[in-house]
Amino acid sequence: MNKWWTIVFLIGMLGQTFSKGLIVLNFRMNQKTIAATLCVNRTKPRSCCHGKCYLNKQLNKDEKSQDTPLNGGSNLKFEVVLYSEKKAETIHPVINEQPVHISRYTEPISQKVIDAVFHPPQL
Repeated sequence: MNKWWTIVFLIGMLGQTFSKGLIVLNFRMNQKTIAATLCVNRTKPRSCCHGKCYLNKQLNKDEKSQDTPLNGGSNLKFEVVLYSEKKAETIHPVINEQPVHISRYTEPISQKVIDAVFHPPQL
């Protein structure tokens, strides 16, 4: 059963990766039918389009469907938090005594400037 799921996911990933090629291949195989039925300029016999307008529409639609932030879309925004300086306080109540506050901070990251530059050994 796992082999089948692997094959299905592999076909899905390859289909998405080569979607433009598949669209062009489908267009080339069915170009006469597309030019006769789906082309915008099918009523103009002297037109040099031959269905390429339909191909351009399909490629633009495919490009818009794959326009996600991870693929370099217009809403590309990444926020990476390398470390946090949040203060964590815990209160440990003790019977008949004052509460004890324990404060823990994250270890500070070294801000030391490295002046030395690596030089490869001379031969």
